[in-house]
Amino acid sequence: MRRKLFSIWSILLVLVVSIGVLGLGCPTTGGTIEVEATFDGSPWSGPLDYTLTPDTGSPITGASVPGSHSADAGNWTCSYDSGGPSGDLVSITHAPNQELSDGGTITFTLNFVTPQPVDAWIEFETWTVNGTPVGPNPGTIFIGPNTIVDARYKEGVNGTSNQTCQTVTVKETLQKTHHNNGNNGEPGPDRNVHVVNAPGAVWGVPPFEGIKSQKATVGGVEQDPCTNFVLSFCEEITLDVEIETVQHINTVYTKNVNWVRYYTTGGGADKLANESLFDEDVSLVLPGQQIQIMTWASVELDEPGYYDSDPSNDTCMPSGLVAVVYLPGP
Repeated sequence: MRRKLFSIWSILLVLVVSIGVLGLGCPTTGGTIEVEATFDGSPWSGPLDYTLTPDTGSPITGASVPGSHSADAGNWTCSYDSGGPSGDLVSITHAPNQELSDGGTITFTLNFVTPQPVDAWIEFETWTVNGTPVGPNPGTIFIGPNTIVDARYKEGVNGTSNQTCQTVTVKETLQKTHHNNGNNGEPGPDRNVHVVNAPGAVWGVPPFEGIKSQKATVGGVEQDPCTNFVLSFCEEITLDVEIETVQHINTVYTKNVNWVRYYTTGGGADKLANESLFDEDVSLVLPGQQIQIMTWASVELDEPGYYDSDPSNDTCMPSGLVAVVYLPGP
């Protein structure tokens, strides 16, 4: 009997020791979050407002760096609010989102740099029909069914030779007026413009390093694909595309924009090719009916660590007014 009691007490003692060693049921202790800053690669200290936000719980704010904060274990995100050195914030390292363990330390470093001068520019080059240039001021373009009217622009970001391998993001707005001119000014049928916003409607030669976003707009208002607009005689709308491209500095790009694809009912496969920003069914358009078009474009640098040294060439001169005349052919 004593041996059984001794065995039971031995087991209980082992359990108590194990619980003490493992710390089962003990509350978490949290850890430490350090916040630092650099300017042009060197440590920087001074007033800087930032926020540390946990996945759950209350955020922590700071007003200067370096800063140290006791915090609960868990996932934390650091965000910059204001202040700091007179430069651009280009990154938060090791990462803006980090996991803090019990008894551990994580460090957020906000990295600022002095902005470098570059020069973003754009020029209108030519209208094209199905990819063939017809000149910057052709006056009149005659089209049949299954035709794409597009435009080409030259653009780039100039910088110093040591910036050539670097890339920057450029925000671009390209616009085209679309006016229902009937039959050379005489009343004609309504025209129906259909929003496509095909992913391949805008491309560069050489290819851009990336296209971050592409929005088709009418009158500056973003439109969902498959939205339709009825253009009555003598009415005009402005068709836009807002796009963000990633470009190498000191590379000249030829940007192609497939503005409008004209197709006929029954050519479904052709319409579904989705190669344009907008399209129009010309099955109901009378021979000789025309749309008057004109285009212009602008660029804006959108990259921390750089600034545009010459904004005067950020917008190109508008093209001449062009009449797009529908001739169905034989």
